[in-house]
Amino acid sequence: MIFVWILAISLVTLYLIWIGMFWYGWEKLKEQKDVKRDYNIPVSVVIPARNEETNLLPLLEALSSQDYPQNHMEVIISDDHSTDLTPDITFYYIKRHGNIRYVKLDDSQEGKKHALMNGITASRYSHILTTDADCLPSPTWVRSMVDCFSQTNADMVAGPVLLKGNGSFFARFQRLEFLSLIGSAAGSLSLGKTVMCNSANLGFRKESYMEVQEELKDNIASGDDVFLLMALGRCGDKKLTYLKNRAAVVTTSIIDTFDDFFKQRQRWASKSRHYRNPSSVFTSLLVFLINLYAVCCLIFAPVFTQFLTIAGLIYIGKSIVDFPFLLSVTRFFGQQRLMYFFLPVQFLYLFYISFTVLLAFTGVFDWKGRLVKW
Repeated sequence: MIFVWILAISLVTLYLIWIGMFWYGWEKLKEQKDVKRDYNIPVSVVIPARNEETNLLPLLEALSSQDYPQNHMEVIISDDHSTDLTPDITFYYIKRHGNIRYVKLDDSQEGKKHALMNGITASRYSHILTTDADCLPSPTWVRSMVDCFSQTNADMVAGPVLLKGNGSFFARFQRLEFLSLIGSAAGSLSLGKTVMCNSANLGFRKESYMEVQEELKDNIASGDDVFLLMALGRCGDKKLTYLKNRAAVVTTSIIDTFDDFFKQRQRWASKSRHYRNPSSVFTSLLVFLINLYAVCCLIFAPVFTQFLTIAGLIYIGKSIVDFPFLLSVTRFFGQQRLMYFFLPVQFLYLFYISFTVLLAFTGVFDWKGRLVKW
């Protein structure tokens, strides 16, 4: 039993230190407020898409309404063998807007990574922005991202993504969990640690992408964002930054069903087996182990009552750093009301993370009507 206590205290201590560093990095990261309005940087917005007929129309409307000169940006829809009206919708917009283009993967390639690569290869400009077809960028998104490139001279800029949804507990769970990922991505990158980012809001120099193209693990369907982040981080001479600016927010919708939610999270978790970056490996292992350890203690608590105390120690220990960290992130984005649900979400998170990671290693998932191995 002494070993069980020592292991629990060790995990909690490591968690407090590591996540505390991310919190410090988040607080250290300055909010970008000044806008230089540098319209001299042309930008290519690349959007990989597969069967996105319900999402593409509002996205193209949002991109056509950007607070940035349309003659200084192009929008490239890179089609991953869509079988719906995705091409028709794109061509309809091409007739109305001269800066929208359509490219399609040939029969020898498939998947989001190849679609993204195809769009980037076809792009005309030196700066690339990416988002997903089911997202909506704010009207100032392009301007804010380009302004960050101008001010920082960065090779990659990661931006904030927020979930929108209804008032159900399931929706609030997703939104709060997602904000924890946003805060961790920003905080870790602020400290120079390449742990995570999100392709729903990402910018990079085309030449930097091409330099590391062969390191992006094309054989793995997921991870187009994080493997790019890690590859650029390994170069040693690339400047990577996080844009802490509400004007750069990209929103996407919550997942409607439990089944789709767990499939998505399993896909996200499955790519961690391919991590080689020490910070990413350590973060993934630490979060998984501390949550799994708490769940195991709760399972054995009816037999050994001390395990309930140990599980309580882990829950409280995690909350000591998670609560103020999340409170700071939610306040920044005006989402602080979500913190009313922190305690139940924190408890359910123990089980959710443990079982999601374990199920992720089954290796095969259904995505967009296609069975893929992750």
